Amino acid sequence: MITPEYPKGHPQVVQPAIQQAHNLIANLDRRERGLEMQPFAYHNKGSMATIGRNHAVVELKKLRFGGFLAWAAWLFIHLMSIVGVKNRLFIFVDWMWSYFTYDPSLRVIIKPLRRDKP
Repeated sequence: MITPEYPKGHPQVVQPAIQQAHNLIANLDRRERGLEMQPFAYHNKGSMATIGRNHAVVELKKLRFGGFLAWAAWLFIHLMSIVGVKNRLFIFVDWMWSYFTYDPSLRVIIKPLRRDKP
């Protein structure tokens, strides 16, 4: 979505999509009640990215930092965004296991290819 603040479109990350979804839900509700719909306005909450083991970068409005503290912040925020205490616990244990054992596996579940006999 091109706006004056973002002439090349909004960032291609999840935050604009979540905000657009909330705007859509609110507008559908407003339309159902016969009210005027509100235009979408993106509010940049900042960016975070991991760049390796114990290293990440965080960029907020007036604050930028990196290293271990940014990595820990990234882990915490992503862990808190997971729905359900049980899921958070399982993922936290999995992350801790991977961290201390240096387990590099991708944890991809692949279904075996079955070929019918001719």
